[in-house]
Amino acid sequence: MAKDLKEPIAHRDIFGQELLVDDCVVYPQSNSMRIGKIAKLNPKMISVKGLDEKGWRSDTLKYPSDLVKVHGAEVTMYLLKAGAA
Repeated sequence: MAKDLKEPIAHRDIFGQELLVDDCVVYPQSNSMRIGKIAKLNPKMISVKGLDEKGWRSDTLKYPSDLVKVHGAEVTMYLLKAGAA
C-alpha cells in the first residue's frame, strides 16, 4: 500500500505574499506591533519567534492573516535604530 503523501503547507500573509520558514514578519501582540521570524509552519497557524532590542524571544502562534512579510532592509534599519536609541 502506498502511503499518502502530505502536500506542503502554503500560507499567505494579509497582502497575499507567500510565507516560508525564516521569513521576517510583523505581527500584533498586546496592542503593539512586533517583528519576528517564522520558525515553523503548522497546518492552521504559524510559529513566530519574536525579536526585540534584547534579542530573540520565545515562539508564539499566529494566524497567517495576522502577519505581514517584511524584507531584510526594513528589518535591518529597525535593528540599527533600536540599537542606536
